[in-house]
Amino acid sequence: MPITKAKYFIDELTDWERTIAFYAGEIDLLTSRLHEVIRRNSIPNIAQQVEIQQSGLDRVSEKFSHLQVLLTEQKTSLKTDSILIDDSVINDKIETKQQDLRQGMLKAEKECIEARSNCQYFLSEIFKNNSE
Repeated sequence: MPITKAKYFIDELTDWERTIAFYAGEIDLLTSRLHEVIRRNSIPNIAQQVEIQQSGLDRVSEKFSHLQVLLTEQKTSLKTDSILIDDSVINDKIETKQQDLRQGMLKAEKECIEARSNCQYFLSEIFKNNSE
């Protein structure tokens, strides 16, 4: 049986939900490490530097939270009474929303990777400087 458009869309949405959960875990881990830096460090102005990194992670987290709401709404629009809708019912609005979600996820992932890399670099510099 060929895959239906609704099934493909649902699978894509589910993959994005898993991606968001993965990044949420990484953001939580980095946030914990930033808090550890504050607790253990006496470098002047470190709190301000940590706040910059935390703000980047918070922005990405907010974007993912908003996307999660939109993903849930799209999943709902693809089902009737927990059954996938027929492809003939999928209209331009549903397809456009799926494409917008696809673009939103791509943008959010790129921003997350950048924020994560910046934070990891910051942390490695802090820990490197502390060990010297």
